[in-house]
Amino acid sequence: MIPSPPPRHRLPHALGPVVWQDEPGTADRPPGPGFWAVTRHADARHVLQDPATYSSLPGPGELPLLRRLLSHQDPPQHTRLRDHAARALTPERVERFTRTARERARTLLAHALSKARSTDGVLDLAATVSDPYTSLNLADLLGLPHADRRRLPRWTGPTGPHALEDMTGYARELIVHRRRYPDDDLTTMLAHNARLTSAELEMLVPLLLTTGLAPMRDAAAGGLLTLAEHPEAYRRLREEAEELDSAVEELLRWHPPILTIRRTAATDTELSGRHVRRDDKVVVSLAAANHDEQVFAAPDRLDLARTPNPHLSLGAGPHLCLGADFARLQLRVLYEEVLRALPILRLAGPVPPSGSGVTNGVASLPVRAV
Repeated sequence: MIPSPPPRHRLPHALGPVVWQDEPGTADRPPGPGFWAVTRHADARHVLQDPATYSSLPGPGELPLLRRLLSHQDPPQHTRLRDHAARALTPERVERFTRTARERARTLLAHALSKARSTDGVLDLAATVSDPYTSLNLADLLGLPHADRRRLPRWTGPTGPHALEDMTGYARELIVHRRRYPDDDLTTMLAHNARLTSAELEMLVPLLLTTGLAPMRDAAAGGLLTLAEHPEAYRRLREEAEELDSAVEELLRWHPPILTIRRTAATDTELSGRHVRRDDKVVVSLAAANHDEQVFAAPDRLDLARTPNPHLSLGAGPHLCLGADFARLQLRVLYEEVLRALPILRLAGPVPPSGSGVTNGVASLPVRAV
């Protein structure tokens, strides 16, 4: 059965679970080579869990700079570096951020609500709360000096070559800084790991910046948008009729922060009866996989108590989100504070998308300060 995601995530020509999609050119972009679109949960998981067949390495025509990022590496290099980062990002280190995250969410909400109530009664919940909340949490985790945090907004937009160059260049500066001035943060721990070379560190730190900024921002705003669009679900959550932990998972399923993940076939293979040739692009639609009727009962219904909930919004396999625990903590705390501060979560205008074809973000989230 073909998954039935929300209309904005449907693939226009997806007549089966794995189907070839052409990439026609546009006014500002030449035609692409085309790709295999993967929409079924089982196929998506298979692709993400099999790096020997479906490689993360950048292909011809992709930015050479991507080869410096851990997210575009394959095992065994990827496995070794990821293990070092995972040992630094311990559950205890993540849990220590709970108090800081809560104080930050409360402060941002209080300021935004006060300003809105003194003007037109409308606040942009993304621009004034969830965006700075997620960016500053990551800055604390990585140990970015306060003077450098003004750089964060330029890295949360589309990551073109200039943004990637700027980010990787800054990562080198941050590593040098934390070797000279150590602190209790993730960059300090990685920078003082004698088993990591400078080149390897320059893969890890930009990865943590790229995967921790825009996707986390989009997950937070996307979850709040979903709750605003489902007032009864918000009411039940506020009355503690639903468990917040399961709600976090369902909001991630419903509004994945990343829409697609691209891989390249490393060898000739077969996927759901389709012959995939070596070097073919294979694009997993996380939004479609998260609405697969073979896996999720009533997938087009928001169910904050849904369990189990094997969504793929945080990835799967070797590239499962390294900061998944940190992401869940941030979302849980943010939603708790919004539920406490706003008896009703009501949209106050249209919610424009961010315009990216890969991330699932919103440009603004106007709500009533009730």
